[in-house]
Amino acid sequence: DPRPSSPNPLGKREPGLEWKPGGERGFSVDLLERLGLGGRRVLILHHDDLGLTHAQNGAYQALGLPTGSVMVPGAWASGVKGEDLGVHLVLTSEWPAPRMRPLTEGESLRDEAGYFPEGLEALWRKARAEEVERELKAQIQAAAKLFSPTHLDTHQGAVLRPDLAEVYLRLAEAYRLVPLVPESLEGLGVPPPFLPELERLLYETPFPRVRFLDPYGLPPEERLGFYLDLAHLPPGLYYLVHHSALPTPEGRALPDWPTREADYFALSHPEVRRVLAEFHPLTWRAVREALF
Repeated sequence: DPRPSSPNPLGKREPGLEWKPGGERGFSVDLLERLGLGGRRVLILHHDDLGLTHAQNGAYQALGLPTGSVMVPGAWASGVKGEDLGVHLVLTSEWPAPRMRPLTEGESLRDEAGYFPEGLEALWRKARAEEVERELKAQIQAAAKLFSPTHLDTHQGAVLRPDLAEVYLRLAEAYRLVPLVPESLEGLGVPPPFLPELERLLYETPFPRVRFLDPYGLPPEERLGFYLDLAHLPPGLYYLVHHSALPTPEGRALPDWPTREADYFALSHPEVRRVLAEFHPLTWRAVREALF
């Protein structure tokens, strides 16, 4: 879940999404043109953290928006059903509860209690790339037994360590799944020593790159205004992440429950639905079909 650093991500440069066969910069085909959507306002609206709690899954069903990604090690992963689901690859488990454990035996992916590390610093300091690869493969393969995955992304941007990013992109190609790849590393909190190699990978990737909008860091009371302001965006492809959860006691066990409920109530609001209806909706399934 990389988060933009700006408090107003709508004010940033218009995002784009391009397919670059073989990583050749000289031969770029605009994905929107390939999809017959050139000049349109196009939106991938993505529900993160499915499978983490029942409240998260319940919001996905209640909102009726197809695109999201599932935390396969989560207790509620088997309870998610939908038409455009991806794998929200997990290598960290930040909350006191619920905690998640690896599906594999990799010792470098566990803390002293056997859970994933609490944060990125601990993960990146300890994780061995070969154990990460086994774990990510296990999560993808387990997901395929629960639903038909269309895409990959990662919890907390855990694969931004360059050698892990290479694993992530290689597995996306091997499993024919579209990976979430940022158009820019700006604002993602990437450690400076990682930047040169990550920039190279971004330059060479044969996958579409997308700039996304994420209101997670905004105060909950500003959430409705954020979604209503989408009405002012110019034509282009937008990738918007939300973390909607139902207002239940279980959902409120997470420390960040106010931001999750704020997403849910905003996306349930009739005026926000009116604004969203002005965009052409796009799914990762449609992107995958266009690319593979």
